[in-house]
Amino acid sequence: MKSPMSFARVVLGYVSLVFLLTLLVGVLPVYAEYPDRPVTVVVPFPPGGVTDLGARAFAAAMEKHLNKSFIVVNKAGGATTIGGNAVATSKPDGYTIGYFPPMASIPEVYSYFFQAPYSSKDLKPVCRIGTAVGAICVKGDSPFDTFKDLVEYIRKNPGTKWGINTKTSPSYIIMRAIAKKENIQITDVAFDGDTKIVPAILGGHIPVGSPTYPSVRSLVEAKQIKLVALLVEKYADFMPKVPTIVELGYKVPPGMSNSVFAPKGTPDDIVKILNQTAAKVSQEPAFRSKLMDLGILPSYEETSAFEATIEREIKELEGFFKEEGLVK
Repeated sequence: MKSPMSFARVVLGYVSLVFLLTLLVGVLPVYAEYPDRPVTVVVPFPPGGVTDLGARAFAAAMEKHLNKSFIVVNKAGGATTIGGNAVATSKPDGYTIGYFPPMASIPEVYSYFFQAPYSSKDLKPVCRIGTAVGAICVKGDSPFDTFKDLVEYIRKNPGTKWGINTKTSPSYIIMRAIAKKENIQITDVAFDGDTKIVPAILGGHIPVGSPTYPSVRSLVEAKQIKLVALLVEKYADFMPKVPTIVELGYKVPPGMSNSVFAPKGTPDDIVKILNQTAAKVSQEPAFRSKLMDLGILPSYEETSAFEATIEREIKELEGFFKEEGLVK
């Protein structure tokens, strides 16, 4: 028979074990089976656009790997900040993420244009997914067959109008870079999106514009729109055989990617699951083909590299807007 002291030690041991297990259960992540319910993917644009369609392709691919629904919710308005704020203020549990362009993910850079109730510090970068391919376009029957033709025309016709997507857009940045390098005078004409730029080109109201390639893809195939350059770093097979802006001696303007973000404070384990799953998705031929069909260049970048990219682009954009006199 055990002595009272021995019995007390056994009881104390069991109590200590139970207490330890309770502590462990308390610190074990409740998201060990993440996701165990549907995940909302916020897109800061209306349905039907290239970003929205890219997000839906991404969501469908993620569903297959994680066996839970990824539901795209469109929260348009406020120059993308309504959708951005919806994610920034969501519970950081991995069940609300954003599929964002830079305007939604680093709004403080564009403070000269709009004010957002959040900043990039309220978001957690997950990964980059794809890059929207920009284009420099002229009307199909335009006499300009090459980028050089266009530049020489502007040189002889100072003040030539060039259609852009507002002064927050990559199209404005590349237009200003061209004007500076070539020492030519261009008049920028800001439009509210590609749906306004393209008709202006077709109608002869402007001789050149910089919409995204997906918005003119069918018109290029129909020879109603002619491309003289693509705003992308590397050529891909789904693109028309025209020079990239890099081949012409320019840098690709920052601000063209679509990427995944979560609210600040989202546990690293959840971010890791999302990132690793997105990495698998990004290698799947069906997903890559879907993006390219939309005119999006697959350009996956994992979390740490993506964070570095964001920091670099913030500095580049801030420097550019200061140089333009748009911010102090």
